[in-house]
Formats: sequence, C-alpha cells, structure tokens
Amino acid sequence: MPVVVRRTRELLVAGTTLSIAAAAHLLAGGSLPGAPLAWFVVLALTAPLAVWTARRRLTLRRLLPAMVALQLVQHTALSVLGAAGDGSATAIVLSGHAGHALGPGSLSPATGTTLHLHHADDPRTTTWMLAAHAAAVVLTALLLAAGDRAAANVASHLRHVAVLVLGPPAPLVVREPGVVVGRAWRPHPWRSRRSTPPRGPPLLPGALARAA
Repeated sequence: MPVVVRRTRELLVAGTTLSIAAAAHLLAGGSLPGAPLAWFVVLALTAPLAVWTARRRLTLRRLLPAMVALQLVQHTALSVLGAAGDGSATAIVLSGHAGHALGPGSLSPATGTTLHLHHADDPRTTTWMLAAHAAAVVLTALLLAAGDRAAANVASHLRHVAVLVLGPPAPLVVREPGVVVGRAWRPHPWRSRRSTPPRGPPLLPGALARAA
C-alpha cells in the first residue's frame, strides 16, 4: 500500500471516529473538554488504534471490533477531561459570584466535578451514553467501509481512464542472451608433431657420470 494512501486512511479513521464519538458523547448528556490541549490528548490516545486499523482494507468485519475499542477509549478520555474542564469552569464562576448568591465556602472548586460525576452515575444517563456510543460504533463502521469502497472504485476508474488517454503500457521486452556461432575446435596434428617435447631441469655432473 502506498504511504500516501495509508496516511490518508489513518487521518480519516481518526477524524471520523473522534467526531462521531464527541457528538454521541454530547448528545447523551456528557460534557466535552474545552482546552485545546485536552483535545490533543484525546487525539494522541486515538492515533495508535487508528493507525492499526488503517493498515488493511476497511471492511465491516475488521472495523466493528476496532470501533468498539476506539469508542471506549474516546468515551473514557472525554469523560475524564470533560469533568476536569467542568470543575475548572465552575470554580471560576463561583469565585465571581461568591458575594452575591452564595456564601463564602459554600461550594468548593471540586463541586462542579462532583456534580458532573453524580450526574454521570444516573442510570438514565448511563443508558443513553451506552446507546449513543453503540450507535456511533455502527455509524462509524458503515461510513468508513462505504468510503473505502468508494475510494477503491474511484481509483479503479481513474486507472481505466489513464489507459484510455495515455494508451496501454508498452510491453516489456526481454532480451535473451545471444549465442555466438563459430567453428568447433579441433586439434591440429602438425602442431603436435612440431612442438618440442617437454624438457626438465638440466642434469647435474654427478648424474651424468652415473649414467655413463
């Protein structure tokens, strides 16, 4: 798979799952983090699963388990970071109105977080949250699978158009190694007759005397 296609898939998987998870979380009564750094944390937690999911073709069989894991991670991150953001905002609001409707020390900065967690423990809120994220799993898997099929069809049509416009690719010419044709080698008898016999080293004087 080309690197550009893989990176595009990773961005689409991460962006689509995070957008739908945030919408489902908000519609079910949850709160979203307001700080940009908190969203970077959520995206950093989403990225590894998105990269792992985008390595292969996006089919429903592969997407559904991955979407369940992504929704679980994103729900947990949004709940924790959203509750922390609510606590900070409540502390700022209460500090500004402490002298009007509330007495000093009547509510602590952690009260907003406590109220949010108490609201999250409501059975109706929990049921709505589960239903919203379950719907997000199915919707995200359907969207990504349909988008991947559409992208594959578009790429196939573009290849056909390129063949019609540019023509078919030139056939690959394979050159076979040439065979050198020549006369067969035959020994020449006149060369063997005229050739001098092999000679060894000269004999020493002692050897000549013994031979005599």
